[in-house]
Formats: sequence, structure tokens, C-alpha cells
Amino acid sequence: MCHKLDPSFFKQLAQLDVREVCRRSLAQFDAGSKTYRVVALDREYEVDPARCDIKPLDPEEEPVNVEFGLLILFYLLQARDIPLIGKWVGEFDLTGGTMFFRGPHVIRNDEVANRFGNDVDGFIESCRTVGGDPVDMGDAAFRFRVLPRIPAIVVLWRADEEFDASAKLLMDASIDKHLPLDVIFGMALELLGRIVGKVLW
Repeated sequence: MCHKLDPSFFKQLAQLDVREVCRRSLAQFDAGSKTYRVVALDREYEVDPARCDIKPLDPEEEPVNVEFGLLILFYLLQARDIPLIGKWVGEFDLTGGTMFFRGPHVIRNDEVANRFGNDVDGFIESCRTVGGDPVDMGDAAFRFRVLPRIPAIVVLWRADEEFDASAKLLMDASIDKHLPLDVIFGMALELLGRIVGKVLW
């Protein structure tokens, strides 16, 4: 369960038309429990506006932290019914991204590079565990369905004699039509943290 989220976000969600929310976000609504069901990073979550709570449907899963809960809530509140652009971009390509993704908001690609720069097989195994599908980029890369309308790719280049290892998070160019930059930052930390197996907040 996640009790630390601002109740005002749940109140906003409760006031929205259920059918419209589901159409925009591709989430499902359970009329019996009056909760939304949304798949995020290969796991299903229940969002209960009345109880101001988000929890995984699988009781064996880790509880939802505040930042990941905000990602799910903002997605339900703001997702738009628009197609993917089909162009993969980095954080600095997003509107306002050059200024925002610096200092405390640097996306922690280095965590992936440091962890897996000499262990591509370990990267592949970890990405598959998180629910990624392999794509042909770098020395290894995986595409993730972060949320129904939010795909992302994490690319790894192994270390060699000339270059240090590096990694990069790529997003469909439509992402900032759905989410504000601070929530995109939280999404990046959640995804990269699951890949490297530690909390990056």
C-alpha cells in the first residue's frame, strides 16, 4: 500500500469520467471495487481513488513507493489518446529537458553502465526479469512498456580498450505530452533502479 501520496491527486482522479480515463490511459476499471487496474513495468497495479491507495495486485510484489505512485497517478490523470511518434529521444531532446535534467535531476544512466559495463549477459538477464524485450541497439538493449502509452528503451555499450562503458535511456518523443518532466525523472529512476537492483531515489 502507498499512504504518503497527496490525497488531492486521488480526489482529482475520482472526479474524472471513468470511461474517459480508460480511453486515454488504456487502463481498466473494476466496477465492483471501483478501482482502476493499470499495467506498469510488466506488473498490474490497483488504484483506489476512494481509499487514496495504490498497490500491486500480486501480494508478493514490493509495496508502491511514493515516486512510482506519482508516476501511475499522473499517467491516469494526464495521459492523452495520441499515437506514438516513433522517434526515440533522450531526456535533453524533450521540451525544457536541457535545463531540467541537470544537477539533482540527472538521469542515472551511469548506474547501469557501472553495474553492467563488463557484464552484458547480466544486463540481459536483469532486463528480461524486469519485463523488457530485446531490440537491436548498442551491445544490448531492451524495450520496456513502462505504462500502456509510455515505452522506453535502455541501451548498454560495453567497456572496451578505447571507451568506458555507457548506457542510455531512450523514450518515445510523445512522452512529454503525457507526463511532466519531474514525473519523467521519477520514471527513469524507477526503471533504471529495477534494472540495477537497487533504489536510486
